[in-house]
Amino acid sequence: MKFTDYALQPYLQKALADLKFTQPTPIQERIIPLLLKGESVIGQSQTGSGKSHSFLLPLINKIDPSRQELQLVITVPSRELAEQLTAVASQLISFSDTEILLEKCIGGTDKKRQVAKLTQTQPHIVIGTPGRIFRFNARECAIRSNRSNDGCR
Repeated sequence: MKFTDYALQPYLQKALADLKFTQPTPIQERIIPLLLKGESVIGQSQTGSGKSHSFLLPLINKIDPSRQELQLVITVPSRELAEQLTAVASQLISFSDTEILLEKCIGGTDKKRQVAKLTQTQPHIVIGTPGRIFRFNARECAIRSNRSNDGCR
């Protein structure tokens, strides 16, 4: 199996080529097809085995950059993991012809500046820690989903 065998957007194939990734790791081979079909999964694998790409690729693949709205929220337990996933996601979306907006929401950053930015433009993807995402959604109404009943319209 090769990454080119998956029905991934052309920009994701370019991102993988840039990384010189040609063949999926075992965790990627098991997880990517299931997520592409829209199934729920739980995956466990060793550090450095490709877990981040195993779920980011199929999830980002579903993003429609022409829809200027939040389409993907990923919550993680630590700032460090949010930083790591944001870096991976940033590399993957960098090859898209249409800009895909990505926002990292973690504590320890300038909250007022980030709220101002989010109220101007909604990202397609948010990656962050639960506390900051909750605050920006429920309290600040800075992160809005067209599918939620969050009272922030």
